[in-house]
Amino acid sequence: MLSRHPGKRAVERFWLLYTLVWGAIAGVVMVTGAVDRWGDAALIPLALVLAAGAVLGPIVTRPPSERGVPLHHTTTAKLAASVVAFSFLLNYSQTPFFFDVLHMRYGFRTELAIRGNPVALYVLTIPYFATYCALCLVAYRAARHALRWSPRVVQLAGAAAAPFAVAFLETALNANPLTRHVFCYDDLGLMLGFGTFAYGTAFCLALPVWLYVDERPGVRVRMFAVLVAAAAAVHVDSLLLDVYRYHLAPRVTTVGVLDHSCLEP
Repeated sequence: MLSRHPGKRAVERFWLLYTLVWGAIAGVVMVTGAVDRWGDAALIPLALVLAAGAVLGPIVTRPPSERGVPLHHTTTAKLAASVVAFSFLLNYSQTPFFFDVLHMRYGFRTELAIRGNPVALYVLTIPYFATYCALCLVAYRAARHALRWSPRVVQLAGAAAAPFAVAFLETALNANPLTRHVFCYDDLGLMLGFGTFAYGTAFCLALPVWLYVDERPGVRVRMFAVLVAAAAAVHVDSLLLDVYRYHLAPRVTTVGVLDHSCLEP
């Protein structure tokens, strides 16, 4: 179910359709083996182009109701800003957890990295998260509508299913034989289970922020408030990851970089 707010509805529709575009391009890069050969000089421009489509596309095609409004006041810009903020902040905060606890491996031919995570992936996360934002919002509204006569706890459980489903699908789709030379998990079962729980937590915290952005027609929030809310959600996620790392992870895996590697030569 798309939003009743015309500006928000237009963004969600654009991002869902744009998924077919960036997904097809990313698929071609993987299938042809280009991702195995490319370095920063090719991956960063590709990521910038796909990210620009996700951010600028909804701005260029925004509905008439948003064209007479200063850009930073539009729902389009605020949703895009939240997605960009989550993309960079979560990449920065979650990378050590993914390496040490979920045993993620990168083999990209890149040199520009932040905390071991290629800069290109920081940027490429923007179209990914744009799709996730739209999917989570649509699924949340559908769950609330379908379960509207159920107890509140059942409604919340149904709404939380979408963020965890998104986390699971990203892992299942990305950890495939086509990219095993450049990206894999030493323990895929761990990532699909415990990793989905840990990663899905971030989307559970992001969803209220995305819902906060002009969800009700006639009620607008400030850009500054959206960015503060996104930063607060990432901070809470970082605290929870510490709880997972020190109290839950030792029960299901060895915390720290393992001696063997899943990367194929």
